[in-house]
Amino acid sequence: MKLNGKLDYLELPATGGTLDSVKSFYSAAFSWSFTDYGPTYSAFAEGLDGGFQADAGEAPAKPLPVLYSEN
Repeated sequence: MKLNGKLDYLELPATGGTLDSVKSFYSAAFSWSFTDYGPTYSAFAEGLDGGFQADAGEAPAKPLPVLYSEN
């Protein structure tokens, strides 16, 4: 259930390695599974929806939280 004003999606940078190494770490540490959307983005839905971006170009490597709003 989506709650107004609460965290809805979390996009994280895949820094410090390849997307495969990031997925491998989170799979081993938290048993997360992933859905790939092209070679540079992989999503997870393990209690919280989110994804890892491997190629953000010039954008700073920082988390991008997305809040849900009814309006």
